[in-house]
Amino acid sequence: GAPVVPSTSMWRGARARPAAAERSATSDSKELTKFMIPDNRFPGAGVVGFVRALSLFVLLMGLGCIFCPLILVSMPFVIKRDPQRRTFVDFLMRQWAKLLIFPFFSVKIEGLENLPPPGEACIYVANHQSFMDILSALHLPRSFKFISKDSIFKIPFVGWAMKRADHVSLKRDDRKSQVEVFRKSIKKLQDGTSLFIFPEGTRSQDGVMLDFKAKGAFGMARRAKTAILPMTILGTGRLMSAKDFLLYFGGPGVRIILHKAISAEEVQAADDDALVEQVRDTIAAGLPEGYQGKPRA
Repeated sequence: GAPVVPSTSMWRGARARPAAAERSATSDSKELTKFMIPDNRFPGAGVVGFVRALSLFVLLMGLGCIFCPLILVSMPFVIKRDPQRRTFVDFLMRQWAKLLIFPFFSVKIEGLENLPPPGEACIYVANHQSFMDILSALHLPRSFKFISKDSIFKIPFVGWAMKRADHVSLKRDDRKSQVEVFRKSIKKLQDGTSLFIFPEGTRSQDGVMLDFKAKGAFGMARRAKTAILPMTILGTGRLMSAKDFLLYFGGPGVRIILHKAISAEEVQAADDDALVEQVRDTIAAGLPEGYQGKPRA
């Protein structure tokens, strides 16, 4: 868990709204269409999107000049007091993400009551539409580690900070890397560190949810005897699609729906295919009907 868990009323970027599991799973589909990627954007949207994306990158680097030294100074203390979870570094990275997106869009979170207690490990599983998913997920008031492709670790400042926080780097086409990541991830879960995984394996080009290719999260949960928390992320593809890196105006911003967790006991008892289907259906239920997709048999 995070060393500091602020109340939701303290946040400007992530305002929480009560959400029962049933409300999360049956959100009004018509109301959710405002989070879909528009077929046509207003004239000049590309130019504006380029300027906003460039501004975001400049701000990312500028904030990196502040937060990376803070992380560096804190590392001796972190290594001594919290070498496994490194929650203070996670806390600094969350503040970095919140300040970064504050001028560009808001993040609202539903279902905070479904989060595990601070310090209790789980696996967060979400749909993936955009690079903005990562920045949005960092609004959760919990510490976790992304399992992320190795190219993300090459981004200036960001990659360095992720290494200091001990996020998990994966080389997708390297079998040895996959085995090592699986082993390391189970150890992290057993040590009380939560993980965050996008099981589609890549960003959806059109917002429609893809098949789950990366199913390792479910095996990790079984081996480590931890819960799985399905999460639906809305609106990030509208802001920045997987087709380009332009940052458009996103209308309603981003909404994150935290569904009821599947307990460690339920994970152990469920059939593999049934568990994957349950998690996918839960995430899809929070998406507009046109984005829910259907997994191939």
